[in-house]
Amino acid sequence: MQETLSHLPTEVLRELARAHRIDRGRQAERTLLIETLLSLPDPDAVLVEADRRRMEYRLGRLRPRQLRDLGERHRVSLHGLKKKWDLVEALASAPDASEILMELEAQAPAERDAGLILGRDSTVDFDRVEDLLVQARKRFQERRFEAALTAAQEASRIAERTTEQLRRASWSYAILAAQGLLEPCDPADPEAATARALLERAREALFRGASIDDDVLRDLVRASEGAHSREAERIRDHLALTRDAIREAANLGASIALAEDAWKRGADFLDRGRLRAARESFLEAAQRADDARAHRIRDVEDSVRSVSDHIELARNVGAEMGEAEQLHAAARQAIGAGEHGHAGDLLKRAERLAMKGQQKQIERAIQLREAQVEKARAILIACEPVLKEAETYDLNPTEVRTLLRQAQDVLTKGDYLGGLTFARNAEEATRRLEAQIDDERRHRGIQKPRSGICSVCRSAHVTFQDDGWGHCSDCGNAFRWRGALGVWERLRGLIR
Repeated sequence: MQETLSHLPTEVLRELARAHRIDRGRQAERTLLIETLLSLPDPDAVLVEADRRRMEYRLGRLRPRQLRDLGERHRVSLHGLKKKWDLVEALASAPDASEILMELEAQAPAERDAGLILGRDSTVDFDRVEDLLVQARKRFQERRFEAALTAAQEASRIAERTTEQLRRASWSYAILAAQGLLEPCDPADPEAATARALLERAREALFRGASIDDDVLRDLVRASEGAHSREAERIRDHLALTRDAIREAANLGASIALAEDAWKRGADFLDRGRLRAARESFLEAAQRADDARAHRIRDVEDSVRSVSDHIELARNVGAEMGEAEQLHAAARQAIGAGEHGHAGDLLKRAERLAMKGQQKQIERAIQLREAQVEKARAILIACEPVLKEAETYDLNPTEVRTLLRQAQDVLTKGDYLGGLTFARNAEEATRRLEAQIDDERRHRGIQKPRSGICSVCRSAHVTFQDDGWGHCSDCGNAFRWRGALGVWERLRGLIR
């Protein structure tokens, strides 16, 4: 029980004493509180209550989110509990309370390490000594010498004990500071290992209440500062190496934004003396730079095949790919030599040339298609007046009409080659039909005009062909000089 009470924080000891109606005041010493609790009639009940209060004290220092995570790990139902104290009570009364306490003690061994009790909870009674001295002075002035003597003796006794406590408290803070300096140091560093050995010796001596040699503390301070300086220098070297790795990845064309952010965080931590956080940030930056570099190398190697496919496709559509093939071969050689950055640039140029060649061929194909479509439509337009004139002569234009309709349907569906073929077939059939039309004109006495005026530019330089078409020499207009027969001409033909 005495060992359990000695490990309790002073605040918990005071709460336990008040629960048993023991009031020693806020300035009561730990030793006096422990002795009073040990004298209680039911030590087992006191021990159980001490464990419960210690656990509540530990749980009370956690955040609600940490309490809920702890309950989830130990399968303690916290559903519906919103207040922090309700969460603490539920965990403290859980069946696995002892295991929860062991986990908390393992995660936070601050009560034993380097005298946090002495540094934070020690009862250094400066106020009590000052009060006693004031009382002694007042009693002396009142000539109450016995009361003055009692107050002076009590002040002397507390001051003597306080001196030792103050010395141990200062040692505890020195040990804690050395521990903080050694915390981020590399365990494999011999100087850090020596400093940790001295730290353990000083911590054990302080915890057991033994006196500590000033030489040990001086050696501990010197060793911890030296190890911390060496660790800071190593991290600065790591900063430079990480910077070089990031630049190397950037030279390959890799995306280094995440690595840059981690490196900047590490540099900021290093400036503020947070060595462990700086080292972790630099490790993260180095890892991200390596990942970006590997990803870039993989992309360059994978793009060799894709660029080759682009070149092959451009060659299939008739593009000239000599320069692109040379760049592609040079890129493969650069990859073999480990120059992935240069290889990536060459592959980009080769891909750009291949896509440009494909685009030119596509544009040419589109222009050719448009030309073919226009040509087919021109044939269809030219055949239409011939059909109308043939119908006025009661000739049979069924073949030409069918071919024209087929050509129009195929062009509408987007098959310009098939449409042009049907249009040319229709044109050939139209020529055969024109021979019949010429015979019919001679039979009907229709003469070809000798002169005329262009309907577009009003020029008189027009020529007339036997097939019923005319042409203007000035503006290039083509027109049909003989169209379908009018009503009067058809009547004359019937009379003849």
